[in-house]
Amino acid sequence: MRELLRRFNGSLPSFTLNDKISAAAAAFAVLVLLLTLGALAALREQRQFYGGLEALAAVSRNVERTNAAIYAVVMESRGIYMSQDRNVARRYADSQLAKLRQLTKIVEEWQELVVPEDTELFAGFKRRIDQFVAFRTEMARQTISVGSSAARALGDNDDNRAVRTALNEDLEKLSRLYDDRMHELGRLADERGLVSFFLGGLGAVIVALIATAALALRWGVLMPLLDIARVTDRIAAGRIKLKIPHARRHDEIGRVAHAVETYQNGAFRLQELEEHEIEIERQYTDILRDHERLEQGALSSQQRLDAAVANMAQGLIMLDSFGYVLMVNDQYRKLYSVPASIAKPGAHLREILAHRAKLGLLREKPSEFLAALRERIKEGRAEIVEVELADGRIIRISERPITGGGWIATHEDFTAQRRAERKLARAEYFLAALLENIPQAVVAKDAQSLRYVFVNRAAEQLFGVLRSEMIGRTPRELFSEPTGSMLEEAAHDQLAGRAAEEPRAHTIVTPGNGPRDVIVRRLPVAAGTGEPKYLLSIIEDRTLQQRAAA
Repeated sequence: MRELLRRFNGSLPSFTLNDKISAAAAAFAVLVLLLTLGALAALREQRQFYGGLEALAAVSRNVERTNAAIYAVVMESRGIYMSQDRNVARRYADSQLAKLRQLTKIVEEWQELVVPEDTELFAGFKRRIDQFVAFRTEMARQTISVGSSAARALGDNDDNRAVRTALNEDLEKLSRLYDDRMHELGRLADERGLVSFFLGGLGAVIVALIATAALALRWGVLMPLLDIARVTDRIAAGRIKLKIPHARRHDEIGRVAHAVETYQNGAFRLQELEEHEIEIERQYTDILRDHERLEQGALSSQQRLDAAVANMAQGLIMLDSFGYVLMVNDQYRKLYSVPASIAKPGAHLREILAHRAKLGLLREKPSEFLAALRERIKEGRAEIVEVELADGRIIRISERPITGGGWIATHEDFTAQRRAERKLARAEYFLAALLENIPQAVVAKDAQSLRYVFVNRAAEQLFGVLRSEMIGRTPRELFSEPTGSMLEEAAHDQLAGRAAEEPRAHTIVTPGNGPRDVIVRRLPVAAGTGEPKYLLSIIEDRTLQQRAAA
């Protein structure tokens, strides 16, 4: 660093120390001003950005909430259409009225967030929401007062379907509008990132300028003066064979050093020649020492390389660009039953391939293999392939080019690994098929979050919910209260060891199949010997038996 600063100072011969310090101070002031202005502008843009982001997040949530509420109302309407029992239809109608009130509240909250440029689009959407709510409210009232047949007669017309279609189109338009604005905010965020990067770079430049100025003052002014003072003291003491520091500078420091240099220039020349001769002799000695050390290191490196290749678990073969063997280990010979008299350094790969073909351990002809290998060497294309030999073994081959030409490849017997993988795959398929087709409902939950990770077909039928809607959700999120809380408490008790292992009877309210009387056996499943990772529940539906007994 000291030498770099000296060279920098020497590259500005036309400026004095006063000029350099003044220029550095002016540059620092300009950079600080730019940084301050940029920070103020970035702060203003940041406030605007987060305001827009919060508004867009709120309206985007309203799109999702509205869509979910509409979907819930439609599902309740389907329940009304499909219910033959008038009491069941009335329950669906009551639930539909509650969801319509929720939908109306969501739209009213959304309307408060609408900006002026979206008023016209939102007004059309609000009209269709009002039509949708009015129609579904009348349907629920008809169901309560008359029955589901009246609701079907009221809802089976093209006008109502047209309103539903237009409502979906309005939601799509609003969603695309908010998506476009979110992309615009993303673009603004990228621009803010560039501004932040610029401000950070400017700050780094200021810090570097301050550090450079401090170092330049130390190494460019104070230390040179101290160096010249020390040399002057030594010259005064009688030691005249000294190099005067900073004599080549063209500023005030250089003029002081040049005056001292002129005083002892003659004696200095003689000392410089003597030191040069000593330095040449020292360098020659160092060269001889380094040469001996390199020779010893080369021998040691070769020995370590030979030991590493000999003890590799994989077979290894290294070729030059003409196909001649540079290195091959015993594992390669054992893998293909090739004797050391054939697979050896200096032999051509053609001889090894011919022996392998004779033993039936080569899939193609030796000439075809060599042609393909030369093409890969020419292209410099690395490959990892698995080859099944005639004796049933599976060999994993990893090959790549060598810098400067040539090829290196490792061969490993992967037969045991591949057979184990196939057995495991068959076992997993059998277990999945077994769980999917047993008559009892089987579900599995994550032991930490209690979210469902597995649901079989019988569980879908028991709960009246598709497994795609159950996976990833907790009992509280899937079941109404108090069923959700009861199931989670029972799961926590079982995982903590507070509950017996015997099956327990529960009465639950399913999302799509109404109240059910069930017997549940819960089994914690651990991965290895650690804490339980999953909780497996086997559920038997006893609703029909209980009702028959009653």
